[in-house]
Amino acid sequence: MIKLITIDVDGTLVTPLKRLTKKNKAAIKRAKDHGLTLTLVSGRPFKGLYPLLEELDLTGFNSYSVCQNGSYIFDNKEQKPIESIGQGPSELIAVDKMLDGYRLELAAMDDFGFYTRHKNPSIFSKIDAQISNIDLTVVAYEDWPADKVFGRFLILGRPSEIKRFIRNMPDDLKNSYYPVQTSPFMIEVMNKSANKGVAIEKLADRLGVSIDEIMAIGNEKNDIPMLARAGFSVAMANAVSEVKDEADFITKSNLRSGVGHAIDRLIDNKLLPYK
Repeated sequence: MIKLITIDVDGTLVTPLKRLTKKNKAAIKRAKDHGLTLTLVSGRPFKGLYPLLEELDLTGFNSYSVCQNGSYIFDNKEQKPIESIGQGPSELIAVDKMLDGYRLELAAMDDFGFYTRHKNPSIFSKIDAQISNIDLTVVAYEDWPADKVFGRFLILGRPSEIKRFIRNMPDDLKNSYYPVQTSPFMIEVMNKSANKGVAIEKLADRLGVSIDEIMAIGNEKNDIPMLARAGFSVAMANAVSEVKDEADFITKSNLRSGVGHAIDRLIDNKLLPYK
């Protein structure tokens, strides 16, 4: 029986215009009324999630969010992290050097800001900062104190240049970090030990829930570790093929309230996984 539902946000819970549908909101309320715990699991920082948490009434006691692809687990009521796995300025500088020869830029994010060394940040950096609901600040990476902690780095640029970089990705990036493409114009880079799957496992342990009692819903490659660990995995109709291959069930698209459809079907099936 499912007790915990973990839901990706962009491309999954919200529409392409970043809005919540009435059906998704109603299904999440219905799930709460049936005693289920719901957790948003996103690449966004907590500040970028909080307006959605308020709209869904997920800010009370014993409510949690997984942010920045598993780099942080937040207590929604206290608005503070209870777990974190980050990376520092030395790693930021090292990854930045790996982009030499590419028309790409590297940014870094914590839960307070979005940082770039580029005096004229690209439109891609500006868009992601806006989605994340945090300010974009220009800063020299060498100026950070050694103990500064970032949740994730973002490699940003035109899709054609992102593809070229992926084809020639340095072994050091693949072996020492967790890089994952999450949109045509972005690769997110986390600590090697941080991903959504590890985070939901830690959260389940805190909640006294077994892995088999988790339903996970996602659409992008960064959701694969979460879907792989969950007892019941659901991919969106708009998911990339790698996510669909991992899923037990494929729901409707984010434009057609696929999350709400999957949750309603779970409840109608007495909280048991279905095909």
